[in-house]
Amino acid sequence: MLVKDVVRIIHRVAPPDLAADWDNSGLQVGDLNQPVRKIGLALDVTARTLDLALAARCDLLLAHHPLLFKPLKNILFDREPGSLIKAALSAGLSIISAHTNWDAAARGVAQALADRLELTERRPLEAVGRDFYKLVVFVPVGYENPLREALFQAGAGHVGDYDQCWFGAPGEGGYCVPDDGQPFVGQRGLAARTPESRLEVIVPRALAQAAAEAVLKHHPYEEPAFEFHEVKLFGRDQGLGLLGRWEAPRDLLAEVGRVAQNFKWAGPRPERVERVALLPGSGGSFIRTAHSLGAQALITGDVSYHQALEAESLGLTLVDVGHFEAEWPGVQQMARVLWEEFERKNYSVECEVLAQPPAWKYGQAPNPTPQEA
Repeated sequence: MLVKDVVRIIHRVAPPDLAADWDNSGLQVGDLNQPVRKIGLALDVTARTLDLALAARCDLLLAHHPLLFKPLKNILFDREPGSLIKAALSAGLSIISAHTNWDAAARGVAQALADRLELTERRPLEAVGRDFYKLVVFVPVGYENPLREALFQAGAGHVGDYDQCWFGAPGEGGYCVPDDGQPFVGQRGLAARTPESRLEVIVPRALAQAAAEAVLKHHPYEEPAFEFHEVKLFGRDQGLGLLGRWEAPRDLLAEVGRVAQNFKWAGPRPERVERVALLPGSGGSFIRTAHSLGAQALITGDVSYHQALEAESLGLTLVDVGHFEAEWPGVQQMARVLWEEFERKNYSVECEVLAQPPAWKYGQAPNPTPQEA
């Protein structure tokens, strides 16, 4: 198995066009043609996770957060990220990021945290659509199958977990054959009409050229009629964050304590709640969204002072479990998903979740004031 095969599988479960415009997911360092026998997974690319990956004899480090967010003006080996790039290249370790595309994926970070909390009846806080083309081509009756197969070979017809998806409808086409034409149906210089099928398939934007070439090569007409239309597809569980519920109200703080040992909260004192919103990572900007969708609480990380005041004004309980704690289940989820994909395709590749500790360390002031106490 090569790095490019891993990239292709990651893009299947976390399509790259789900990523935010400001993000930089994908191959960060390395060679697409490098063989891969073992993958290490971590939340971040740090000196520690790099050492863990090398100690575990990994060929590839898959991190949630990108090593490179912005274009580099220089690469200096005595400081990060240059020191990390140098170490990875020297050891032959490739680095890939699956960031906001994994955040928005149907089995992604929010779903992993919701699994831990046993939430049901889930829906995204903010739906995220994928940009595609819909190819419409008109083909004479009886010649649909060869053209469909050629389009599938070109990468068309993939919708969610389903392959070779298409739509067809009968109709009739008409045209006037030029005097020097070589028509499949009709005679030169005369008008012609013939039964045709309208064939529609979804095409990833990056494969539009390949699909057009497949039509031109395999369509029986001298001048095939086809067109591309921009469309946006929304998956059932595809989007940022998540709104779910417990079948019976639960003690919010007790449930949060199962996923994070240290956390803080703002807004109404959390009692037993039923409808809960999640936004792993930094989700303070989703406070009003969660409230408008009927959530009684929002669990997230990196909450600011003013966001806490906003939640209080809305009567929404805001729980900050920390950025690491909210996203770490998503790293473990990615390992499980990749293992399932590798097993399904009979790839012999090992996945290991690297034991990355959270950055924040919690403690207590030695002499708290009465108010703090």
